[in-house]
Amino acid sequence: MCGVIGLVYAASRDDLGQVADRLLRTLEYRGYDSTGAAIQGDDTAVDLRKGVGAPSKILGPLGVTKLAGRVLCGQVRWATFGAVDEQNAQPHVVRCKTYLYGAHNGNVTNCDALKLWLEDEGHAVRSDNDGEMVVHLVEHFFALALEARGTAERRDVEVRRAAMREAIVAAGERLVGGFAAVIVDP
Repeated sequence: MCGVIGLVYAASRDDLGQVADRLLRTLEYRGYDSTGAAIQGDDTAVDLRKGVGAPSKILGPLGVTKLAGRVLCGQVRWATFGAVDEQNAQPHVVRCKTYLYGAHNGNVTNCDALKLWLEDEGHAVRSDNDGEMVVHLVEHFFALALEARGTAERRDVEVRRAAMREAIVAAGERLVGGFAAVIVDP
């Protein structure tokens, strides 16, 4: 059991970290092994804060509550794949083929096979967490979908949305298990 949240505001908020704190605390019953938040402002920079422990214990010390931004991806984890450590905490920011971040809730039962395949495809997988495999898998297919478009097209928001939809469908065909995910194209 885990819990994920995704939230996008039209404009940056000085209190997004406080919003993240409240939302992640409401999910604490779904996971208290580790907690994390990725907060993005108006540009593409993402501030990732995550660690071992329940939201009520670590969001303050991690400095999440002081963050401002426009986009939030957060997760509370009850470990099913991988050790309870900072490396396996979510969200995951990946930049192997393109730039994405995300988190997942559930169990991907073909996690080990996916990790081997992703590494063979050139992805730098840093954890044993099935959530990281989900994010890398979407990243892989998103990069392929973007490559199929022209250079100028790749910057267009609608083109990127269509490419992301294609990537999610392609990734979903390779994933085995039950899950939900929040994946963000910064």
